[in-house]
Amino acid sequence: MPSELPRKHFFQQPAPHQRNNDMRRVPLSLLMIGLTFLPACQPRETAEKVDGISIESRVIDPFTITTIAYSDDKKSENQSTPNVEKDKAEIADSQPTTSESTAMKMTSRETHEDLDATLWMQTSAEYYATCRQAYRLAEKQLVAAIDTPTWSADLVQKAELSGHQSEKIDLPSAVILDIDETVLDNSPYQARRIHENGSFTPETWKTWVEEATAATVPGVKEFLKVAKDSGVEVFFVTNRENAVEHATRRNLEQLGLIEPDAVDRILSKRERDEWTSDKATRRAHIAKRYRILLLIGDDLNDFVSIGDKPSSQARHDLAVEHADMWGTQWIQLPNANYGGWERSVYDWDDLAEDAVKLKKKYGALQAE
Repeated sequence: MPSELPRKHFFQQPAPHQRNNDMRRVPLSLLMIGLTFLPACQPRETAEKVDGISIESRVIDPFTITTIAYSDDKKSENQSTPNVEKDKAEIADSQPTTSESTAMKMTSRETHEDLDATLWMQTSAEYYATCRQAYRLAEKQLVAAIDTPTWSADLVQKAELSGHQSEKIDLPSAVILDIDETVLDNSPYQARRIHENGSFTPETWKTWVEEATAATVPGVKEFLKVAKDSGVEVFFVTNRENAVEHATRRNLEQLGLIEPDAVDRILSKRERDEWTSDKATRRAHIAKRYRILLLIGDDLNDFVSIGDKPSSQARHDLAVEHADMWGTQWIQLPNANYGGWERSVYDWDDLAEDAVKLKKKYGALQAE
């Protein structure tokens, strides 16, 4: 039996010459163990291929294998698949840049007070429908008015007819229409002012009127034909200045709304000294010779004398006071661009700065 090998304490240091031999043997053992077990422990991708080359075809040590495996894992974490990268790129492209975002904000803030109202007139089906509806109602009311001898749309004349004054009942019949936004569509003028970031001025308005290119408001041509066929005289009572009446007449003639040789039926502002912006004097002038069947317009002043610079509330109360006239003797056309409703909000101060007018408009809003 061979003699027992001498035991060494676990912490006992080997002799110097033995230590050197052991240091050479231990790494070799570890290398063999590493080569045996490490491939099975690597991630699937690393064990099979590294950079497209099979591990088995390379002569490498355990440190190199570990480094390759670690770097490939980092690549997997940091790199997305082509589809993910494509999705990210598409999302990024859909997001506005800083300059685009700023431009969008600037655009949303730089607008004009008349933009929506003008677009509604020019593009909406609802504007067409509202105007056509108003004039169709006017056609029906005209037939009823002709057959009712005591019928009148003028308040003073109506009171007279209710007393059965025979000289008034026997008068020939007539209808009175405003012109702007009632017969003629001036939305192109509004559009120009919007593009120029401007507001109404007498100079720009005069230029527009003298072009005589305004189109008709929907439904008016059909109504005027019914009136003519019924033997009813048509008068146009407008607050256009008398200086542009010739251009106004030319515009109406070109649209076929009046005959070129027809008797003048346009009553302009200041055509006579007493014909002020209040249309009551001109209605009274017509009422002397005609029974007024209908009044058609887009502003309260087209129907009743409103007095001197009434407030918004006073105008509203006046409309309510004559509630029975609307849709019967009085036919209202829509106009959200301008009129007495707007001027009353800023106290009829037409010469006020835009900032002052705008402040009063905001102040008139009712949030509750």
